Amino acid sequence: MVMNKLKKPSICGCMLDFSREEITTHMREAEVDLLEWRLDVHIRQHSIEDALTAFSLFSSESRLPFLVTNRPVREGGSFDGGEWRRIEVLQRAVDAGAEWVDLEPDVPESELNWFRMKKASVLLSHHEMNDTPATAALQERVAKMLERKPDVIKIATVAREQEDNLRVLGLIPWAQKEFGTDIIAFCMGDVGRWTRIACVAMGSPWTYVQMPGQTRAAPGQLLARDMRAIFKAMGML
Repeated sequence: MVMNKLKKPSICGCMLDFSREEITTHMREAEVDLLEWRLDVHIRQHSIEDALTAFSLFSSESRLPFLVTNRPVREGGSFDGGEWRRIEVLQRAVDAGAEWVDLEPDVPESELNWFRMKKASVLLSHHEMNDTPATAALQERVAKMLERKPDVIKIATVAREQEDNLRVLGLIPWAQKEFGTDIIAFCMGDVGRWTRIACVAMGSPWTYVQMPGQTRAAPGQLLARDMRAIFKAMGML
């Protein structure tokens, strides 16, 4: 049985452009605990129809939990179609059995409620693709996202200097103290690479890694096997 509850620390492998056969192979990948299927990339490379057909794989036994993401262009993703169609693809994935769904902060409450009704766990995510805002702006963003009562939130920014990393990682203990909740917070890019490790050490539910045979989903991402080796060396596993 697939469980929504993840053990800590957890590693989420990013699937970008897997064929159906490759998806089947990696549904039981030993190096990760959760799989993010970037449907926006899959749809760009193949088609919506191909993705919808592949959702039948969710019925497989003893697989890893799936987080389905259909990232729009406005959040740095690849999906450039209508918003209603973008959400419909995610709904079809959840109906087929996906346990987690990644949504943006501006998604209407009615859509959030639909996924809650279906018992899907909701990750609300926000990406700053050019830089890292000031601490006050980051904290305001987190507070507004938490008002929508998702299961988890994610903040990812681009680090230009080490101080950016510290501001973003500081959101983790701040959210724990102010709201009693864990958040995923890290920086993208080579400067922010180490935050992908540190965020989990500080309490983020999971971190994202590059899967074998795939390109990085975002700059600074580590390979799955390397992340697991680091966790083991640090005594985190």
